[in-house]
Amino acid sequence: MRKPILGFLTVTCPTHREAKTETGDAWVNDSNIKKVREGLLKSGLEIIEYEKVVGSFFELEDAEKLFFNKDVDAIFVYISTWNWADQIMQFIRNIGKPVIIYALVDSKAWSIGGLAATKGALDELGIKNRIAYGDIRDSHVISRIFSYAKAAMVKNILRKSRYGSIGGQGMGILTGIVDANQWLKDFGILTGFTDQYTCVVEADKIASEDVKQYYKGLEKEYKSIPQFSNVFDKSIRLYLALEKIIQRERYDFTGVKCTFDLSDNYCSACLAQSRLGNRGFITACLNDSNGALSAYILSLLKNQEEPVFTADVNLAVREESLIKLIDDGAASPKLVLDPKKDAELLMQPTLEAKASGICTKLFAKPGNVNLIRLARINGKYVLHLTEGEVIEVEESEKQSVLEECGYPIWPHALIKVKGDMNRFVENLRSEYIHMTYGNLVNDLKDFCEIFDIKLIEN
Repeated sequence: MRKPILGFLTVTCPTHREAKTETGDAWVNDSNIKKVREGLLKSGLEIIEYEKVVGSFFELEDAEKLFFNKDVDAIFVYISTWNWADQIMQFIRNIGKPVIIYALVDSKAWSIGGLAATKGALDELGIKNRIAYGDIRDSHVISRIFSYAKAAMVKNILRKSRYGSIGGQGMGILTGIVDANQWLKDFGILTGFTDQYTCVVEADKIASEDVKQYYKGLEKEYKSIPQFSNVFDKSIRLYLALEKIIQRERYDFTGVKCTFDLSDNYCSACLAQSRLGNRGFITACLNDSNGALSAYILSLLKNQEEPVFTADVNLAVREESLIKLIDDGAASPKLVLDPKKDAELLMQPTLEAKASGICTKLFAKPGNVNLIRLARINGKYVLHLTEGEVIEVEESEKQSVLEECGYPIWPHALIKVKGDMNRFVENLRSEYIHMTYGNLVNDLKDFCEIFDIKLIEN
């Protein structure tokens, strides 16, 4: 995740910039500005500061140019004193970015009044905003700022992102069909379309020595891999071909139909999608667009090194608040602590992949996780959010757990879910759900707020 970028603007009212109070203090306190600046930087935010203290609308032309040129994610307005809200509204409206308005607890500044007046003005105009009030070093205050800044960052990235829809609809998943026009309207995402046959054409162009060299690299990374074969050759070729297509088409995330076109006639895309996931690139099985977007959002918010896991909800045990996630063969080896000990590559079964392929076998490492799924209800997006904890499976129990689903060669995650399990099941709108580690709950809630997406929790 890159750092969120804030356009930092200090405001006062036209009559206070050079004025002093009756007790002789300057209305605008330079040490407070420094304190706020340092607090934001210390929290991990990047700031682009307009260094002049602004009191009037006609002073904002250079600030507007600066924030546009630097493409900030959100505007941070530090209310240094009482201010006239109307003087900055045109500027904020024209920038078109989410706004964070902040004031210190300072009786001499009278700034809470300016904070309230500015908040009211923003709400009247329908401009997304977040209030933060208090000591900039307070964890609650900085958390409100940081999570909203991250959500604004996601919005800014999405409006410049390109989705690669590779192939058509997979296995009848109506909730996975991309609505390219709605995505462009709601998120700013541009969709490109690539036929799966392009993958085969590009795969056949890959030099044999490049394939064998890549195979040797996999031998060093995993606990075990199958002997090199025609199936393994095609699986590696498909991965390298997808990398070329992604680079050429400038796709930021993709979906690949695979089943049954590639999986029956060339090879399954499981190895390719596992390896893409290993480098942090999001690609969805069955060309599941809403799943790809869900996982892409997680990838923009998560800690850099943590993987995103897309999997079927295979089982939900109400009495134990336990769910079992299993993907049909694709998983980043970063889901385990040491792939050389805990991740294997195996031959894909031929029930839904007559041409076979290479699949990943592992148990996800323990840790707190976020689970999400974007879906539509009557054409409007909602986000299902669940918190949970991946539990560790004892070595002596792993094989029996793997065999329960009938496919003991696929990647698993066992998760203790927080909240009401009945509601969790009721809120499922796809066989897939999307998981990453950490605590992104506030970030995801702020994402929903910025996009007017209804949040559904268990």
